[in-house]
Amino acid sequence: MKNIVVGISLLLCAMAGFAADATTPEINPPANGGDWTKLSSTEKLFWSIGYSQGYADALGKIDVASGPNSPCASLANRTERQTSTAGKVTGFELVSGLEKFYADPANAQIPIGNAIRIYLLQASGKDQTTIQELIETARLLGAESSRRPATKQ
Repeated sequence: MKNIVVGISLLLCAMAGFAADATTPEINPPANGGDWTKLSSTEKLFWSIGYSQGYADALGKIDVASGPNSPCASLANRTERQTSTAGKVTGFELVSGLEKFYADPANAQIPIGNAIRIYLLQASGKDQTTIQELIETARLLGAESSRRPATKQ
């Protein structure tokens, strides 16, 4: 009897493991505006919050890992100063900004990292001429990357 109970328990655990594998969704970060527009509102918000937290954590870890007076720490400090708007923008604001940015079909191929940087510069009050130059450059880079075959990592 004890062997039957153990056998049934193992069978149930194995079935649960197979069932979990079948329902696990594949999660890929959005590469550009085309991918961004396919996400649900909730996915966009969660992705934006995760991106912001990861960005802030990465800057903090550079300082800790390299020491306070190293070249890496000064790079982290400079990057943090240049992107100080990032900490002041909520996930909702970032989603809204990216929605507006990608509403222009010409921006669809712009990589999402570039779109975020452009949005943050706009939010910090950078002049429109510089913003437009960055958008034009990002469009060229996005078009170029879409012509290259994707590499599997």
